[in-house]
Amino acid sequence: MKTLTIVVLALLILLGQNATAFSKTVETPSRGDFEVDGSFAFATGPDSFDAGYGFNFGAGYLLRTIDRNLQARVDISFFNFSYDYWTGFGSTSLSFTRVPITVSGRYYFPINNRLKAFAQAGLETSVDSFDYIAPDGSKRSKNEVNLGISPGGGIEFNLNPNISFFVLARFHLISDSYFSNQFGIAAHF
Repeated sequence: MKTLTIVVLALLILLGQNATAFSKTVETPSRGDFEVDGSFAFATGPDSFDAGYGFNFGAGYLLRTIDRNLQARVDISFFNFSYDYWTGFGSTSLSFTRVPITVSGRYYFPINNRLKAFAQAGLETSVDSFDYIAPDGSKRSKNEVNLGISPGGGIEFNLNPNISFFVLARFHLISDSYFSNQFGIAAHF
């Protein structure tokens, strides 16, 4: 997982450095301003929980009146993590469910007429539900709402003017911070 993360970040940095040279000269295919997307995600586990998986649904709108490459976004994700804990009486499994809702901005750096790199940052509200072992050895559950920020970046490849494939890597700087990689498809209207 760490190797994949390093490779994705290195690729994003390289593409970001080259993208600015092309951003003013490359025209992208005509597509709608509204986007709806879905993705599958892998994430590092918060605290002592193992790495987990999840999915994300998002929507974005290009703010062409401000900048033709700027998109306002709302995303909702679901992540599930687990941890096997050994007690004197046997093994018990703990779970951690995190549902982050992120309001963010995404800025595109066109590389050519099909490929774009992008940077994204936003405010995240996370609804967390987790199990823990109390001092008396019993298993307990707790719910929390946490606030944080979520910077990241990715690459989007247009399969045609209405459908694209994307990869997104994000840091979730929140209580029990974590990192996620998302792979998904977007529809443009």
